[in-house]
Amino acid sequence: MKTVSEIKFEKIIKDGFHEILKPLGFKKKANNFYLKLDSVGQIINVQKNAFGNKDSISFTINTGIFVPEYWLAFYNYSDKGLPGYPTEPECLIRERIGSLRNQHDTWYHIKERTDEHYLIAEMRKNLTEFILPYFNRLDSTEKMLQELDKADMIMTPFGKLIVYGELKQFDKAKREYKGLLNNKTSPDFLMKVREYGQKYGLDK
Repeated sequence: MKTVSEIKFEKIIKDGFHEILKPLGFKKKANNFYLKLDSVGQIINVQKNAFGNKDSISFTINTGIFVPEYWLAFYNYSDKGLPGYPTEPECLIRERIGSLRNQHDTWYHIKERTDEHYLIAEMRKNLTEFILPYFNRLDSTEKMLQELDKADMIMTPFGKLIVYGELKQFDKAKREYKGLLNNKTSPDFLMKVREYGQKYGLDK
């Protein structure tokens, strides 16, 4: 039998997220929402705190921009092709709601006495005022590249290098390559950087 907190959490997912995202074309899977566009994908992940329990649930919101070229170069270990429903950790660009709101890491809390209607309204505000406008700035390969050029975003250390290389933006790839080589980090890291440099012909 579900607890009051679990029922409230499910209502927040349904009324705070699904009702807005479904008409926009987002597909729901568990507590994830995915929209496949022509050249990129957009993911919203509602992440529960692993240390919570059935009566005390905490959650935050993760967002991701899925770039097929990056995934195929970095994650396609078994050559299975693109996933039908990618996950947020596999995305090139990842941001949490706290960052999008320009505030500290933000978590929301549900207990038996929590007013779920307040949290539903807050989730709708998160979507309409922060997440969806952010997604609109990143809804194509061209926009994604523009954002990469000007922003310091959360991604793997090789993210920009791989995307620039895969999309044949070789001047930008070379700049990123030189920057990574100058980081003076571990030998394994530098060896990986040089492997990408060879793959994209950046040593010439």
